[in-house]
Amino acid sequence: MTYLDIVLIAVIHGLAGVLPLSAGGHFALFSGLASDPKGFAVVSIAAHLGVAAGLMLWLWRDCLAMATGIGRMVKGKSDPGGRLFLLLLAASVPAGLLSAWLLTVLVPANGQVLAAACLLIFGLLLALADRWGVTVSRIEHLGYGAAAIIGLVQMVALIPGVSRTGLAVTVARVLGYERREAARLALLLGIPALLGLGLFKLWHVREAVPLLLSTDLLLTAGLAAAAAWLAAGGMLAWLGRHTFLPFCLWRIMLGSGVIALYFLSA
Repeated sequence: MTYLDIVLIAVIHGLAGVLPLSAGGHFALFSGLASDPKGFAVVSIAAHLGVAAGLMLWLWRDCLAMATGIGRMVKGKSDPGGRLFLLLLAASVPAGLLSAWLLTVLVPANGQVLAAACLLIFGLLLALADRWGVTVSRIEHLGYGAAAIIGLVQMVALIPGVSRTGLAVTVARVLGYERREAARLALLLGIPALLGLGLFKLWHVREAVPLLLSTDLLLTAGLAAAAAWLAAGGMLAWLGRHTFLPFCLWRIMLGSGVIALYFLSA
């Protein structure tokens, strides 16, 4: 793969994977980037791990609070950081196990029309949830049941074009979480999801493990981490005063445009 391919793949993973835009949907629409399936698979693993690192860097305070909170809870003391860690476990472990099973039994669906339809439909759902969802809750109010629901719903994002971040935000907004808090929760859930997905795919390309230490793949991980760090910070800053509308419009316009081109050329 060329350096341009590597840069594009890393940046798309870092931006579209963190923002509620769907990296998988964009790769399905611009399938030329995946002309070398094996190379693309290995580069994507490096990008997934890089994005997870970028999110941990931006959310370092939450990560540090969880790490210290676990120690306090082991000693029998209640701690909000430890509770947040347990909530992420409740959201991630069942969904991760079911997703791993689904990835082994489902045939990947990378059709452009399917991805475009998912971009359009789930972009509309996000717009509606953001417009009509009440704003009363913060992450501190999250319960284990709601965490599990949000985690399980994220499995739908295995379909290209859905967006794991977008789906988590949509459900959180429906449940009444503030925009910025909904996005922060989605980003926190993205850390175990991306690490799990990256390690799961790494297991299936074990012969390519030495390649992950190559200069090209370290570059991929670094670029993806930088893009994810910028995307996370930019989105949270934007949502301090604005809505998810720009992300919804991009999804709706891109999905509608691809569907229109498909039927016009049929």
